[in-house]
Amino acid sequence: MQVAPQETQVADTTQVADPASTASDSLALLSPSDTVSSETVTLPQAFLDAGTLVYQGRFSDAWSAVSIDIASGIAGLAPKIVAAIVVFIIFYMAYRIIFNVLHRIIKRSNAIQSGLQTLVMQSFRLLSFFLIAITIMQTLGINLAGLIAGIGVAGIAFGFAARDTVENILSGVSILTDKAFRIGDTLIVSGTYCVVENITLRTTRLRTPKNEVLVIPNQQMANERILNHTIGGDLRIEIPFSIAYKEHPQKAREVVLELTKDDPRLLTNPTPRVIVVALNDSSVDLSLWVYVADPKEERQIIYYYTEAIKDALDKAGIEIPFPHIHLVQD
Repeated sequence: MQVAPQETQVADTTQVADPASTASDSLALLSPSDTVSSETVTLPQAFLDAGTLVYQGRFSDAWSAVSIDIASGIAGLAPKIVAAIVVFIIFYMAYRIIFNVLHRIIKRSNAIQSGLQTLVMQSFRLLSFFLIAITIMQTLGINLAGLIAGIGVAGIAFGFAARDTVENILSGVSILTDKAFRIGDTLIVSGTYCVVENITLRTTRLRTPKNEVLVIPNQQMANERILNHTIGGDLRIEIPFSIAYKEHPQKAREVVLELTKDDPRLLTNPTPRVIVVALNDSSVDLSLWVYVADPKEERQIIYYYTEAIKDALDKAGIEIPFPHIHLVQD
């Protein structure tokens, strides 16, 4: 009797393997020297592989893998690092030479005011450092396309967040280039007498007669109504005073003009004048007009002559009236 051979049926158990689990299992079966290759694995990939080893509890293997890859990466970057250092030294020396030459040229130029000189030098410094940084990154082999795109997006976000600051900076540039006022000019801003102490990219700093520092944003300063007492030529100062109706304006004029003789702070051309400006209910109003050589002495001259006129009229017997009502009874 012959026994028929039995056919053994084997079930097909083939399944589609998960790529992530396959890579993880394959990585677990390999030794650290197999999983890490300084020639084929980049540093980011090496850290990813090390993270997988840490997840598996193989801390010593992870540390060894990372140490090997960092050492290999540094060894590969050594020539680029040396080249970047050389490039930095050369470009920085060139920057210092150009900066010093440009600084001397601008200092000797009378057409550029001090605030604008500061703006030009700061802009040159920022642009130079930016170009040096770009050159060094290119020397190190860093891909700048993604970096520039990121900077562009960040710049847009920063522009919205710092809109007021950007507007003040643009207004500061406008003030410096327009030359409506300069450092040292005497101004009247919103009725306040002040001297320009400094002009920065964001603010204008003014010093008042009380020795207070008034800080105004450039955006507001650019839109402010400003009286500049310096750039208009000879400045005329008007000191008002009054006399009674019974007095003679010509006599008061002679007394007051006598005070202005031999005063080195006043200009002789145009000459000082005293004119009648109004006829009020109880007084004849006059005004002393003088032209000053230095606008910065405006306030001191006003204070001096206000007191001096009062004393001179008293000595001359000229009445300075005050408001009153004269009643006449029949």
